[in-house]
Amino acid sequence: MNVVLLHGLCGSPDYFDALEPLLEAEVYALTLPGHNGQVGGPETMDAFADWVIEEIRLRDIARPVVLGHSFGGYITTNLLRRYPDKLSGFGLIHSTAASDTDEAREKRNQAIERVVEEGVVPFIDTMIPSVFAKDSAEALIERAKQIGYKMSKEGIISAQLAIRDRADETDTVRHTGLPGLFLYGEKDPNMDEARAFLGAERHTCRKLPVSHMGMMEAPEEEARLINAWLKEEFHGTV
Repeated sequence: MNVVLLHGLCGSPDYFDALEPLLEAEVYALTLPGHNGQVGGPETMDAFADWVIEEIRLRDIARPVVLGHSFGGYITTNLLRRYPDKLSGFGLIHSTAASDTDEAREKRNQAIERVVEEGVVPFIDTMIPSVFAKDSAEALIERAKQIGYKMSKEGIISAQLAIRDRADETDTVRHTGLPGLFLYGEKDPNMDEARAFLGAERHTCRKLPVSHMGMMEAPEEEARLINAWLKEEFHGTV
């Protein structure tokens, strides 16, 4: 059973350190371009998705299930539309198939301006706490910050551009013939349940009492839900 994990914005495979060993699958956690010490990266979602497909090919991973967290979920839905024959299934982990709203796009522009003017550390110090709940453990927030500090200005900017300009993939997930899993954290400070589950009427939707970073906060519970879905949909034969 092959599972590819795609981390979120300003993250790395370290986001999945606690989750990965609990998954009952052969897991490949990829470092997205422009992240984890890399300078620069693609500026479109198509280019990020093309990079993932090339990594899958280079690693000889046969039709994996791709699970994307947040930004990684946006890449996942792009893959689902453009490369469905390369996948066996997909999951959106604290993500959405929808495009940015006009308000969100303006916030992306403001974030880019801030990174240009102030640098990486002030941006990370503001961004990372904003994706956790108020009662999240400080140690986890600090861990996520340390991962984010490895970003370059160029990496943050290119990823923000790709996210800002991404297509709405609600119809993609609604009409795909591939099975999907949607996980939503009820304490997510930036996403409501309706947006998280857009287009997911035919898929498996699960809620957890966590923030946007549930794979760090409740890895055992997220692993249980993922494993159960994999067994139900693929009978351990992906």
